[in-house]
Amino acid sequence: MKTRLLAIVSGLGVLLGLSGCLEVDQILTLNKDGSGTIVEETVLGAQMVAMMEMGAAQGAGGPDPMAKLYDEEQYKNKADAYGEGVEFVKLEKVQRNGGKGVKAHYKFADINTVVFEPGSGMDQMGDMAPGETKVDSQPLKFKYADGKLTITFPDPPEDEDAELPGDVANPEMAQMAAMFKDMRIGAKLVVAPGIAETNASNVEGDTITLMDVNFGKILENPDGMKVLQKLDMKDRKKMEAALKDVKGVKIETKKTVEVKLK
Repeated sequence: MKTRLLAIVSGLGVLLGLSGCLEVDQILTLNKDGSGTIVEETVLGAQMVAMMEMGAAQGAGGPDPMAKLYDEEQYKNKADAYGEGVEFVKLEKVQRNGGKGVKAHYKFADINTVVFEPGSGMDQMGDMAPGETKVDSQPLKFKYADGKLTITFPDPPEDEDAELPGDVANPEMAQMAAMFKDMRIGAKLVVAPGIAETNASNVEGDTITLMDVNFGKILENPDGMKVLQKLDMKDRKKMEAALKDVKGVKIETKKTVEVKLK
């Protein structure tokens, strides 16, 4: 079993079945009173949508992945996975640059009960990726009181190592870079009243990036891929130092992040 983070970073082979643009974003917004929202957006690029629609028109058989993406029931069921007291609000269809997708909205009254795992927005894509990699669930832990939020990041299992494709210096890399140039998976925390202080690694205004993996940028740089091949997921300091040389990857490497709200 892999943690979800490692599966995302190392799972290029698994994602080959999803060639084309794919963007998955999770945005957790925190209010001063501890309540907030979770917005999960998944957008398939125009090329991918065209391939799916062509397959459906030709009667390729099997489940219709677009129908699954639009199935509101699965997003309602996911509310419980986001934690006690999290409620499904609505599902919106999204169209952008010829692509199609959905935006699922949730709300919660107390972030202390929220179960949030960066990258779990990929869950509903499982039927669309052959050979899906099974992962261990490792959600973040939140502790909020008196305007101060503490986020605890889980440690990977002791026996976990990165398992990236072996030969990154080959002609296929250019083809893969073109194939995945618009594929990105991200998760962010937005502090609605503003951030007074924080030790988070990636901060812009009132937004903290928990994870951002841009496959196109990763594959454009063979040296960066080599760094990822040797990435020590168990040593946070080594991982932080190594990732400074890798374009296209932002990951919070601290064990504990503290945020003081304005």
